[in-house]
Amino acid sequence: MSSIDWDKYFDELKAIRAGRTKFTKSEHKNIYFEGGRGFARSNTNFSKNNFTKQSVIKMISNLPKTSIKRCIDYALKNSIDGTAINEKGEKVSSDEVMIEWSKDFGKNLNSKDAWHLMFSIKEPCSDKQKLKALEQSVKSVLGTNFTGHKYVFVTHTHQNNPHVHVVLNKRNNFTGKKIHFDSRTEIREFFDDARDAFAYALSARGLKYENKNFLDKDLKNQFNKIKSSIKLEADDYTAKDKINDYYDKMQDKNREKYNSTAERIKTMNDDLEKLKKVNEELLKLFLLYAKKRNKKSYKLAKELKQSNKIIKDKSNKILIEIKNINKLTYEANRLNEMKLANYKDRSVGLTLLENFSYNYNKLYPKNKGASKADFENYTKVKRAIAVLRDRKDDNAKKYFDDSLIVTRMLGHNESLFKLGKKLETLDKNLYILEHSELGADEAKEFKKRLNSNKEFITEVCEKRFEYVSKKLLKSENINKNDFLFKEYFKGVSVLSTQPNERLAKIKKEADMADKFSSRSGINKSKSKSKDGFEIRQNAYRE
Repeated sequence: MSSIDWDKYFDELKAIRAGRTKFTKSEHKNIYFEGGRGFARSNTNFSKNNFTKQSVIKMISNLPKTSIKRCIDYALKNSIDGTAINEKGEKVSSDEVMIEWSKDFGKNLNSKDAWHLMFSIKEPCSDKQKLKALEQSVKSVLGTNFTGHKYVFVTHTHQNNPHVHVVLNKRNNFTGKKIHFDSRTEIREFFDDARDAFAYALSARGLKYENKNFLDKDLKNQFNKIKSSIKLEADDYTAKDKINDYYDKMQDKNREKYNSTAERIKTMNDDLEKLKKVNEELLKLFLLYAKKRNKKSYKLAKELKQSNKIIKDKSNKILIEIKNINKLTYEANRLNEMKLANYKDRSVGLTLLENFSYNYNKLYPKNKGASKADFENYTKVKRAIAVLRDRKDDNAKKYFDDSLIVTRMLGHNESLFKLGKKLETLDKNLYILEHSELGADEAKEFKKRLNSNKEFITEVCEKRFEYVSKKLLKSENINKNDFLFKEYFKGVSVLSTQPNERLAKIKKEADMADKFSSRSGINKSKSKSKDGFEIRQNAYRE
């Protein structure tokens, strides 16, 4: 599927690498890397053991100096003995760490000075020997892949799997420079190396782990497993308890707003009463001095005018708050009605689903704060609404079913751009497999799996392309800068298919207009991605 000539690609890559000095990579990152595997990164570890587990290293957060102590204190709350261990093997507190690290922090307020990492294994938390192997392996990885960096780590055993929290100082003791990467690809490569080192360290201590690449797994088998474990009937989407839980959350949120608004109105009314009393006294004095034609009456008149203005402003603010509390009262009644509707006849399923969707978006605007389970449930509800409205045919229904599972496997925003890159990776891995020293039998098995995964992702691309096509062609006004328009033509390239005549005409006219503009000397400043497109993150998310 990929249009890349991999023979030419690797010949050029070897020529480029032959001209580098052996220090270029480590100096550029300001961090020490382990040696590469072969003449090119394959992105696939051809696993020889089906019983090994995945080595896990996660980047939890990139911390500013104001959050470092808080992060260490959080880790210490659930530690085994209430202490953190530094790179020297000493037990230290968060205060001691901050004193020692303070000279390494950047002066910029937005400077990110530390990483919060997590190393985890799938083993019993009660096995002390395996816990010791975990801690020793973490020290080994930190010593090899983060040479010259200060760190503290804390072991946790309070959850299902033992894991180690690491807070790492990004400033290198030897170079004085902070960890820096030029691209996301370099970050992925670095952490891929670190996971390799972690797997080797664990294996050396008797635990069977390796750094398995996602595309090395049997994707079709995974898809079918997930599909068999998920119920996709509409009744499951309208589970009463789940929807009722959302109404309770919304009511709690509404009640908090109501109470705070009511408290604010009470405080403002108290202030208004005091102002009115002061105003009455001013009025009496003004009338008294005005009657005697005393000059003080002019000064009192100004004060009285200012006092009346303040009272008027305060009264208007109270009226606004009263309107707000009336809206909250209306919303509370509305939520109660929807909650009662949840227990009525199931024939009103569409209304219930739309109410659910409304409350989800209120509770988690733009999915902010929603858990993975919440988001998946919301995606199911969107699909059910579409089905109940009869807006989708059987093929589209299947697309929603399958895309929900694919989303769980590949990620929430798998556009044709990203799927195309996965196909390129698989093509590259197949090329490397052909030129590897694996035996014919071993190579045959891996080749079968990679080709199967390529077939699977191609099918996902075709379904996504069909969906994008339908959505685009329904639009009356199509903008050449829209993400879907660009994704459509990426799909045309990836799938090597002929574009729709209408869309091809729009693209041709847009290309001609751009060509004319460039010849006319018109500058267009656009931020571009690596594919040359303006890509809006999380757009048209399914």
